[in-house]
Amino acid sequence: MIKRLVGQFNIIGKAVLGSLAPSLYRLAFVLFGLLLGLVWAYSFDPIKFKDAEPVHLADGYKDQWIKMAAVEYASSADTEEAKQKIVKAGVSPDMIQDLINDNQATDPQLAGQLQALLQVANDNESQANKQADKVESGFIGTVLGPVACFFGAAIIGILLALVFTFYFTLPIGKWARPKAGQVAAGGGQVGVGGTQKAAAEQKTDFKAAGEVPPVSQHMSIYILGNDLYDDSFAIETPEGAFLGECGSGISETIGVGSPKKVTAAEVWLFDKNDIRTVTKVLMSEHAFKDQALRSKLAPKGDAVMVAPAMVTTLETQTLRVQIRVVDLQYGEGSLPPNSFFERLTVEIAAWPKEDVSGTGKSQPPDTSAAFGDTAELLNY
Repeated sequence: MIKRLVGQFNIIGKAVLGSLAPSLYRLAFVLFGLLLGLVWAYSFDPIKFKDAEPVHLADGYKDQWIKMAAVEYASSADTEEAKQKIVKAGVSPDMIQDLINDNQATDPQLAGQLQALLQVANDNESQANKQADKVESGFIGTVLGPVACFFGAAIIGILLALVFTFYFTLPIGKWARPKAGQVAAGGGQVGVGGTQKAAAEQKTDFKAAGEVPPVSQHMSIYILGNDLYDDSFAIETPEGAFLGECGSGISETIGVGSPKKVTAAEVWLFDKNDIRTVTKVLMSEHAFKDQALRSKLAPKGDAVMVAPAMVTTLETQTLRVQIRVVDLQYGEGSLPPNSFFERLTVEIAAWPKEDVSGTGKSQPPDTSAAFGDTAELLNY
């Protein structure tokens, strides 16, 4: 039971972490845009309010406005001027009465002046209420407005995320946009698009060889500098029924600094019927001969030393996967010879153990006869 749960966790974890990795770059762009917008809004083009009226004053400032109007009215007895101040600020009799109650004990003189102004407010209440209606927002302004802004921003964000996902992310996954070239550790140019095309041309033609074609056949390419290398591919029948998943990713690195120096990759197979994940660890020559490193990686899966044209297999209850090393190139530098990959291309082909294509064959072809099971030979 525990092994099954671990297998499910492994496959889900690979998918989730693989999808999150490119998102870090999109998140960085979002944060940069947010910071740039704040700097622009507060430094270069700040909001400027104009054509405001006394009715737009906040409550605290409006209280001060009423008190000043009461003091001026007490000294000048100009009813018309007091009326204008009351109406322009949209002052209701209740506002003045509240101020009278608040100041009755602490400032009787001001309370008396406010009492005189209260009569003016009572006489002009309808006009003041009409003025106050200018700033009283209804349901649309207070609720629908912010909600519409939120959903509008969300839609724009989703559209931008889709653009970045399908056109501007790192060359990872089947949706990646190929780049013209990528700088390798040795200073040369590695054409990613050219590498993918060349790898596709080296796919095994099982049908031409008279064998049952796999239901899933993919090329997984690692190039030095792709620190987020983690491919995964669905295994489905021709009718679209999901059987499981397979993929390849970084298993172990060596040395320090950037880019990562990958000394071992891992190819895994998840069988939905078996509910477990099996793994082959493809180790560099140096890693395979390092007993301490082999012991460290032993819990991940069976260790295999990679070599050009090497073929090995993974099997579960209902699936069989053939792994073939199509291209292998070691990196050079201060690290031990043949200790990390500069380029590694593996072909991953999967068959169901029970026939799903109507060919009448119950088992996938034993391709070790064609390629030689070099994995077992290299282990000796």
